[in-house]
Amino acid sequence: MPDISAFDVETFIAKLAGMGVRLSAVPLADGRLRVTRWCMIAASDHAGDIEALWKGNIGNDQARMDVLAAHLVKTASRAGAAAAANA
Repeated sequence: MPDISAFDVETFIAKLAGMGVRLSAVPLADGRLRVTRWCMIAASDHAGDIEALWKGNIGNDQARMDVLAAHLVKTASRAGAAAAANA
């Protein structure tokens, strides 16, 4: 697995979104974050590509999963703040 600095989390998320997968991060009681993959209808057409992309970029690498989860939380926080400001 390549090092963390080579992991472009935004590109990874964009590629998954283009194949019909949305990601979210949920805080757990112990302070960790859980990443959930939401498969939209189009995801079934890209199942093999999605799995290959996930394995090639995340696999079982907890450090990369932590980077992904932190990015998802930060992005959701900014989106929520922007929505509140526009309300």
